[in-house]
Amino acid sequence: MSVRRHPDLAARFAQAMLAVQQAARAGETTTGWIDAEVSDFVRFNRGRVRQAGTVEKARIELRLIHEGRQASFVQTLSGTAVDDCARIAAAFDELRRIVGDSEPDPHLAVSDIAVCRSTRLSTRLPDAQEVCEVVCTAAGDADLVGFYAGGPLACGFASSLGHSMWHEARPWFLDYCICSGGDKAVKVTLAEPDWRAEAVAASIARARREAALLDRPPKILAPGEYRAWLSPAALAELVGMMNWGGFSASALMSGQSPLARLKSDADRFSERVHLSDDLATGGLPRFQSDGFERPGCLGLVDAGRFAAALVSPRSAREFALQGTGATSHEVAQALSLAGGELADGDAMAALGTGVAVSNFWYLNWSDRAAGRLTGMTRFASLWVENGEPVAPLSVMRFDDSLFRLLGSQLEALGRQVHRIPDTQTYDNRSFGLTMSPGALLAGLNFTL
Repeated sequence: MSVRRHPDLAARFAQAMLAVQQAARAGETTTGWIDAEVSDFVRFNRGRVRQAGTVEKARIELRLIHEGRQASFVQTLSGTAVDDCARIAAAFDELRRIVGDSEPDPHLAVSDIAVCRSTRLSTRLPDAQEVCEVVCTAAGDADLVGFYAGGPLACGFASSLGHSMWHEARPWFLDYCICSGGDKAVKVTLAEPDWRAEAVAASIARARREAALLDRPPKILAPGEYRAWLSPAALAELVGMMNWGGFSASALMSGQSPLARLKSDADRFSERVHLSDDLATGGLPRFQSDGFERPGCLGLVDAGRFAAALVSPRSAREFALQGTGATSHEVAQALSLAGGELADGDAMAALGTGVAVSNFWYLNWSDRAAGRLTGMTRFASLWVENGEPVAPLSVMRFDDSLFRLLGSQLEALGRQVHRIPDTQTYDNRSFGLTMSPGALLAGLNFTL
């Protein structure tokens, strides 16, 4: 295997971190939050390379705090120490002219416990040439569409209070579809800790076999309730809706959380449901941009009952709560649903006759306060009879309660927990991911 050699981001931006620590004058606190990446991208169309390249990017959010007031500024870093340090010094001079005109912030919170930590996770990555060869060879004459992204991803926090925190990893993902004409496709997202060419090739081969089913005439179902198997990707999308303010302390305190009934114990999930924000297993940074450390694993739902909220430093001050080191958005960044006892290979037999959902197209709350969702199926959703997939399904809409789907209708969870990464790259790559098994449901309500 060829190995892509990447720059040492910690060394590249060490002087910028030091410049932030040394920038404060008497009575001031200075902080800096760095996001940096070196990303290889390869885009595929019709099983061939459409575009390949590398993006290097880094930016820093600088904050100046003085007498309970704060002002911030975001700028790009070049990686050249002399230039970056000069621009950081100039930015703090500008912030000094601004902060005096700011109003005091009653919920301002920056950790006063100076922590020094550095975590660097090692992962085997391919170079772009190997990605191209493995994917194109495995795709053969299939219409494979998708993209690969991988490479160093880092964040760091420094302050004049003595913080020096750095996290660097080398995540990758391959997000692709095998298209079968019209709106039919098999969609797969791979994101294992290490790149293994044989595993990627096997995944594509499996997707090609599954795509052959989509050439059969589609089955049209009448509205109603059907037994269903949700793939790990489909279940991850359902579970991910809880991140829309579900565990947010601010949303819970202001009555906007879709999990308010779970928090008050008016509703519960099945005892099979154990949810956590598992940063340690996900390989995510265990600190945030106010300098607070975060637990390696925070239990959110235990045996179907609410266990903990995500409490940012600001919410902790505003509502007099115990903080959990959550980010300002108060979302789980490594939302993890524990697996169950059903082997993935036995899922169709356990389903018997019903619907196998591979992905949802989109999801939204149809009744937020009641935890009720609506959405549509997409890609390779199949009709299964006696444990055998027999036909693709036309696109269907469902509307059902999250408390019902993960409560009375949940028959089993898959044994294997899959890593479903955040694949957005609009502004930068993300550490975020969801870890989810599949789920067997006694009933999923389709409305059309």
